Amino acid sequence: MTAGTLGKILIVDGDENIVDLLQVNLDCEGYTVTACGSAEAASHIDLSDTRLVISDAMDQQFSGLDLLRVIKEDPMKAHVGFILCTSDDSRGLVIEALDGGADDYVIKPFSLRELVARVKSVIRRHGIAVCAPGKTLSFKSLVIDLVNRKVTDDGMILSLSKTEYAILVLLMKNIDSYLTRAEIHKHVWSDTDDTPNDRIVDTNISRLRKKLGEIGSNIVNRLGFGYILTNDIN
Repeated sequence: MTAGTLGKILIVDGDENIVDLLQVNLDCEGYTVTACGSAEAASHIDLSDTRLVISDAMDQQFSGLDLLRVIKEDPMKAHVGFILCTSDDSRGLVIEALDGGADDYVIKPFSLRELVARVKSVIRRHGIAVCAPGKTLSFKSLVIDLVNRKVTDDGMILSLSKTEYAILVLLMKNIDSYLTRAEIHKHVWSDTDDTPNDRIVDTNISRLRKKLGEIGSNIVNRLGFGYILTNDIN
């Protein structure tokens, strides 16, 4: 396996020994690994080409949980997996991390072999969500320019609301994977304290379908599973 071919991982940890250990081993697994010693500094890093963040809980004013919130509240970072790595094994922290959107958590000291397995598992779940080198997403004739937040269909610019755009990005970063209404609501309306609302999700997806024309039929709703963007619409 050539180093770096499996994508980019960001490690956020102030312990240089742990950073070095993870960098060496994950690099051998085929990932490109970068590191940052501060959760606050990490919150300003461009993650458009990053597949996973492994962050210590960080005993700092801006903690690993704060970094988790920043990432999960941004629909543009929906493709980024997150593993919280901490020496605090209290049930409260674990629950807070998972409720906050963490894909997994690892207790220090950890088994390197187990951590690598967890990394692979999280990345598999987020595998289709990696942005192309040109920072675009595409599906059939539909293209999203993630940098300029522009959506085109066969070269024609589509006029989408902020909510419709966020939903489309989420669906295109999870092609052929079902998303429940609750998951969509959590990602798209993350800046509100509203409880998940099925009707508002359905209404906005209905509007999005109409604006997408024929491609709108590729957004399928299956009872008990949620919404999916797929080529298989039979």
